[in-house]
Amino acid sequence: MGSNRSTEPASLTIGELRKMTDNFSKERVLGQGAYGKVFKGVHANGKEIAVKLLHNNIQGIDDGQFKQEFHNLMMLNHHNIVRLVGYCFETQHQHMVHEGEIFFCEMTYKALCFEYMQRGSLQKHIHDEAHELDWDTCYKIIKGICDGPYYLHEGCEKPIYHLDLKPDNILLNEHMLPKLADFGLSKFFGEEQTRVTQFPLGTLGYMPPEYLFQNIVSKKVDIFSLGVVMIKIIAGPKGHSRSAEMPRKEFLDLVQENWRNRLQTTSTPSQPLEALCQQVNICTKIALRCMDTDRHKRPTIVHIIDKLNGTETVIDKALS
Repeated sequence: MGSNRSTEPASLTIGELRKMTDNFSKERVLGQGAYGKVFKGVHANGKEIAVKLLHNNIQGIDDGQFKQEFHNLMMLNHHNIVRLVGYCFETQHQHMVHEGEIFFCEMTYKALCFEYMQRGSLQKHIHDEAHELDWDTCYKIIKGICDGPYYLHEGCEKPIYHLDLKPDNILLNEHMLPKLADFGLSKFFGEEQTRVTQFPLGTLGYMPPEYLFQNIVSKKVDIFSLGVVMIKIIAGPKGHSRSAEMPRKEFLDLVQENWRNRLQTTSTPSQPLEALCQQVNICTKIALRCMDTDRHKRPTIVHIIDKLNGTETVIDKALS
């Protein structure tokens, strides 16, 4: 698959990255995980980036995963996918003193640099009672998150499965536009649309049963994860567990009542109440269908986008 990127990511030295991050100071840490830490970097020209520095040790970390994510990101070009702007893959020879003897060893530094996302991860914006996000913002985030997998599943020469969709891996820019990040687990699939993998990876709570227990990988893994993310945006961090514990109709009624109460105080002539409530209801139903334990009953991303577009048409008609 060829890349349509307008600019290639810049090759940067570890020295340049140290300058940009105040020598990877703790004040610049944006987040961390098993792979390493993410730092805020600032170019001399004032442009901000996020620097994902992978853990370093003398034996060397897994080159394969670094190259996999780098390769995956190089292939991607979409407004709902975080953009790779630079990288570092540098080996230095450094000396160590052990029991009075000097040893020279190789230290390899690996980093991926991304466009800086001012509003951080979606995880920071999912609240239960406070409801930081209004419905218009929630819907735009849901639509943007769905456009990402639509591009990965349908818009690439070979379908790509993200395999780790979760709020921590969805970043928001200053306009609350969502972008999918962390493509370390992503896999490219050609004619073979379903595959059995030896070692299922990912995040518990976002992985469907066929992936956890039978190691079956298909597009429907991302669809399940998408459903969990959507339900958390709509119904708060406990939305997923509540939806599993309650009868479907009772859960739908509860979500509808909560949003209707909120929308009644904020709806305007340009935001018709009944059409918005219908949009909330359809989004909730889509999310529940995405989380079906039977992967064959989950909708495709094409179907999801079509349904979402339909809700926008209803609102447009209500305004005309």
